[in-house]
Amino acid sequence: MNKLFLYILAGCLSLTACSDDPAVTSGADTDVPGTLPDDSDNNPETTPTGYADPDGVLLLSSGTYTVENAFLTYIAPDGTVKNQVYATANSTDLGNDGVALYLCDGKQYILCNDWRTAEGKNNNGLLTIADAETLQKEESFDRSTMVFQHPVNEGELEEVDENMNGIAVLDERNIFIFAQSVLRFDSTTGKLTLIKGAYDIGNAGTANTVESIASSKGAMVVNGHLYAATGGFWSGTGLLEFSKDKDEVSRRLDLNKGSLVSGMCLMDDGTLVVGTYTRGRDIGYLSFIDLENWEVKEQKTINANIGPGGNTNSGITYLNGYIYFTGAEETEFTSASYTTLSRYSIETGRVEKDVVNFKDDEPTANLLDCNIVADPGKGYIYVATSKELWEGLIPESNILVYDCNGETPTLVNKISGVTHYVTGIYPISMFTEKE
Repeated sequence: MNKLFLYILAGCLSLTACSDDPAVTSGADTDVPGTLPDDSDNNPETTPTGYADPDGVLLLSSGTYTVENAFLTYIAPDGTVKNQVYATANSTDLGNDGVALYLCDGKQYILCNDWRTAEGKNNNGLLTIADAETLQKEESFDRSTMVFQHPVNEGELEEVDENMNGIAVLDERNIFIFAQSVLRFDSTTGKLTLIKGAYDIGNAGTANTVESIASSKGAMVVNGHLYAATGGFWSGTGLLEFSKDKDEVSRRLDLNKGSLVSGMCLMDDGTLVVGTYTRGRDIGYLSFIDLENWEVKEQKTINANIGPGGNTNSGITYLNGYIYFTGAEETEFTSASYTTLSRYSIETGRVEKDVVNFKDDEPTANLLDCNIVADPGKGYIYVATSKELWEGLIPESNILVYDCNGETPTLVNKISGVTHYVTGIYPISMFTEKE
């Protein structure tokens, strides 16, 4: 079966050997006899090390799921590439068919669909929690235990959907999983709860299917809350806010632009941008949200296709005054991202189409594994490509790294033969909570 149109993914890779960031140094403090020590001096904030180093990058490969499980690749701050780092740290695999990961409070939360089994290979199930610095496993949860109470069919327990889309974490008691709806998982009790206001009921009175209205595309944590956009058959476009220890949506803000979600990104000034579109039209909509006042500050229509393809990460990404995207060719049943980079200038309101053709830099870049990803700290955009995508096929894959600090994006690195169908590329600095 051709797996291309089930999900292609987004992902990127930051090769920090290309970074010229200077080392941070600090002078020693001088103690004054007879005075109490300053708490801020005696308890300095420590920078995470190991796989949680903010200058590092993690890549999650979904893997060729019939023959291998998901795996992690790490790009160290010095540019060294280490593959299969979770398996190396634990002598065991992640789950099958990797979906997404999230770092919070010194822990890595790694989500896998784990619906199928790679032949002859055991794994750690649907959700793995590991120490962020060492990747040593702390606990894991099997698919069979990840069940929730059906909201209509009294007493019925339902398992999470076969194809999950993402994960975001506020703390160990508030692990949000994007599946039939948004589900809140408490890892201290093992309880999984459906979030009211993030789903609708389909075929009411007969099948009573739980249908999600919330998209994982660009979902992010800002100032202690999770934000996700809505759209599709079951809901108009809007923005949802999720809060700690709440099993219902805290707030909803209607957008009334487009019908589907491209993604979300955060600008330098804290403005949240939600991208929406309508399938079959080369028009996109950008809604600029003031989260503090919970209002739409501005909405812009741009003459460009910002569809995210079949990928589960955001179809738009912000970097240095531009919103970057690739766009995608979509029908009701299929989708494929374009292999050129385009951008929209916040300052001028102009669209620059096809500023980079990925195939010029890598002729085998026929497919994007996932949507592009930006690292604002370095000014880089990362692109994960494959030659082809078929069940049981180990792909020819590349990671292309573009420096976007200049007028024109420039290829600064290409890494080949490391990843297999990337579902996410994560500059570790992205997990610093945004305020």
